[in-house]
Amino acid sequence: MKVSKRDLVLLAVLGAIAVVGGFYWFAVKPAKADLSAQRAQLEQVQSETGGLRDTLSRLSASEVSPAKLTAERLRLAKALPDATETPGIVVQLQRLADRSNVELTSIKTNSFSDYGSIRGTEFEVRVTGRFFDTDDFLYRLHRQVAVDEKDRPIVGGRLFATTAIDMTLDQSEASSGPVGDDDAVVATIRVVAFSSVPGGAASATAATAGTTVSATTTDPAAAAAPQTATPSGGSQ
Repeated sequence: MKVSKRDLVLLAVLGAIAVVGGFYWFAVKPAKADLSAQRAQLEQVQSETGGLRDTLSRLSASEVSPAKLTAERLRLAKALPDATETPGIVVQLQRLADRSNVELTSIKTNSFSDYGSIRGTEFEVRVTGRFFDTDDFLYRLHRQVAVDEKDRPIVGGRLFATTAIDMTLDQSEASSGPVGDDDAVVATIRVVAFSSVPGGAASATAATAGTTVSATTTDPAAAAAPQTATPSGGSQ
């Protein structure tokens, strides 16, 4: 049977289509599927690499050298020392009074309480000065330890907590007219200074009522007698 030229062309075209279709089906399509799988795997690896890079960056940022750790401990020890350190408290209160332009007339310690490994020693502080100067003293006392916008501690001195304030007009300098901004007030402030419990041992509430904050004595009778310490003037 004689095949016409037209049939030969048609067969050739059909053969070419079959070859191309077979090549696509058996070669191109599997390669595309494999390429898609490799792209998905590459994206997963890139995502994991980005996460590991972020973790490494955070760890590098949080890594602190021993020198910085030592400096941080010393800075925090200003706010929470290992002992009550009453003389240091007197010095800091006197400095705050000088900066606020008020007179620190007396300091007495009343009691201390242990809260786990933290000891809070209560002091009765009396200052005399103009109302706004006294208010400035209270503000500075409160801002001895603060936190910044990232909740990091800002330590300027001892950690104090004000528990009570009794403020009255200073009768010794009160004028006969109406009360003004320049009239002096007497503020009796109860503050708690925090420190670590000596030896790290916690105990129940203990009291040493009426002892002076600046006197030291070996006589039990003298230690139990109520006394008042009057700080010296001038900044320390």
